[in-house]
Amino acid sequence: MREIYQKIPELIESAQVGAYCTVVETKGSTPQKPGSKLLILPDLRNIGTLGGGCVEAEARRQAIGLMQDGMPRLLEFQLDSDYGWDDGLICGGNMKIFIDLPKTPAEAEMFERLQALNAEKIPLVCATVVTSEKQGVDVGMKMIFANTGEHIGTLGDPALEAAVEEETAKVLERNSAGLFQENETDTSVFLEPLQPRPTLLIAGAGHVGQALCHLGNWLDFDIVIVDDRADFASAERLPEADKIIIGDIETELRNYPITPLTYVVIVTRGHQHDESALHSVVESDAGYIGLIGSRRKIKLIFDDLLEAGISKEKLQRVYAPIGLDINSKTVPEIAVSIASQLVQIRNAADTIDTFDAQPARMPTVKIVG
Repeated sequence: MREIYQKIPELIESAQVGAYCTVVETKGSTPQKPGSKLLILPDLRNIGTLGGGCVEAEARRQAIGLMQDGMPRLLEFQLDSDYGWDDGLICGGNMKIFIDLPKTPAEAEMFERLQALNAEKIPLVCATVVTSEKQGVDVGMKMIFANTGEHIGTLGDPALEAAVEEETAKVLERNSAGLFQENETDTSVFLEPLQPRPTLLIAGAGHVGQALCHLGNWLDFDIVIVDDRADFASAERLPEADKIIIGDIETELRNYPITPLTYVVIVTRGHQHDESALHSVVESDAGYIGLIGSRRKIKLIFDDLLEAGISKEKLQRVYAPIGLDINSKTVPEIAVSIASQLVQIRNAADTIDTFDAQPARMPTVKIVG
């Protein structure tokens, strides 16, 4: 999503219009969840996805038709028993997709401020009007509510803004996007929580660390790499890293401000460095700690740390051997297994729908707004 939020202000500042498509509601079995996004660029390239298949193709077709002089619009897709993906997967639910066309300087400023708040690790909620019959409240109006109390933008009506603000704490607590319906009106507002991006703190800039840096950036982590070798921990080798720290690994890890939003991966060049690195972070508040190595090596390290006074409970929270078991052998495979586990932990609260195989057919689409 970071790429989408970066691109929208660039388009507006260059007087170009892109179609910003967002899944705002789902019912039943669907290929994506609320908050999934697709940005269609003026040259018709895509950033992001709505799940692929026929729904995305139809939403894209409608969006392209609006990119010249159209207005924001809400589409509703009925994914009934006659519907399936091109690969034969049936869904059987309902999806609402909002097509937005951000083009004003105020919207550019909002997306730039959104990025700044996210970089500061501040939780926030984005509110977008997707249907409205209320005077002064236009479809497409946006407002950002940061949990610091900062507000950016407007929804066109103070009472509506106050009602939405009351919901933001619940939205952040649930960490799930959805539609807010104002009482006794036809005004619907899509509320989307934007939690701070987690930081992937990689101890070790060797081959696995380098591969994981690339994957972690792609998977929407902020990347920090620590190593004591300047020739390995360089911007040339690690172009996707947000920060590179060169110094004694144990010392630098102890000094790093680790929070529950920090995911620590220990992939240094040897047993001694791995042990000292783990010792530095095992009692921290990290949301994830993973240690590479064989079961024998891990047992030796754990035994040493137990003797050093680290509790068994602290060690039990370490993912070791690190990564999902995919019988990985090569460096890219090892990095994939680790990245998969990081995503699994980050998305632990999410549920995954299963689909029955059926022939693909086009969905029924209804223009709501």
